[in-house]
Order: sequence, then C-alpha cells, then structure tokens
Amino acid sequence: MAIFIFDKGRLKIKKENISVKIKLIVSASFCALLLLASGSFAQETCTEAGSILSVTKARSGKTETVTFEVNSTSPDYEVKTEKPPFQDYGGEKTLHIKGPYYKSVYFKSVSWMCDIAEKLKASTSNIAAVRNIEQFEGYVDYVIGYKKRGSYVGTTKTTEGGRTRIVVKFKR
Repeated sequence: MAIFIFDKGRLKIKKENISVKIKLIVSASFCALLLLASGSFAQETCTEAGSILSVTKARSGKTETVTFEVNSTSPDYEVKTEKPPFQDYGGEKTLHIKGPYYKSVYFKSVSWMCDIAEKLKASTSNIAAVRNIEQFEGYVDYVIGYKKRGSYVGTTKTTEGGRTRIVVKFKR
C-alpha cells in the first residue's frame, strides 16, 4: 500500500509498494501486446484480383453517382431496388440507412477479406447514404439510400486495363 503526503499542492509518494509497480508493468506490457496484435490482424486495403478496390460518391452537373471500381474484367454483380428493414450479416442487428428509396449493389464471387477504400464524403442532395451491409465469404452488398422517387437513371459498366468501373447514376 502506498502512503501519500501533500506538500505545497504537489503529490509525493513517500512509500511505494513493489507489488503495485509489478502490476503496472504487467498491465502496460499486456496493453502493448494487444496493440501490436491488433495491428497485425487488421485487414489490408483491397488490391488483389477480384476485389472491390474503391467505392466513390460524387456529383457532377445535374447527376450524382456511386462508382464501384473492381479489380476484374467481368465482375458478377446485380443492382436492384430494395426496401427496409436492412439487416447486417447474420440478421443480428437492424441497420438504419438514410433515404426513403434504396438501390442495392450486390457483388458475388469477389475477394472479400480486405478493406474497401470508401470515398463517400462528397456533398450530394439526392444520395442520402451509401453503406456496406455485407462483406463475407465472397459476397459484398452495398445499399444506396436516395431521396427523390424516379431519380434513378441507371447503371453503366466500363472496363479498362483489367479493371471495371460500375457507375450507379441518379438525377439531382
């Protein structure tokens, strides 16, 4: 047990207990070990073949887009209209996604054990949210929430240099 003495507003330790020092050193070592271990198990940014490299939200003129860049020349994907409630993988948690209307972009047979770069901070008036709701065992599912009924324009796909860009377009 440590005894504390106050001397002119400062705290001084008169007597220290060795077991307190040992406990402090052990707990600090354990915390450092956890930090190192979590860094080594962190997912890497997607770069391998078949992975979704990035998802980008943008606006230009009278349109707003969500672009998926895939490291494949023939990605297997589907764009469809969705309705809430949205569940996370396993259905354990209901996800709240902004917007009264929704499109889902569902990728199959993609490399999924990596972090997809998301650039979603662009200011958009119609696209309310873009959210990854599933990324497991070769499947990745993004939901796009938007505000204006009938504003979905369509999807375009372009392939260049081994990569494919899938652009989901909306009117502003």
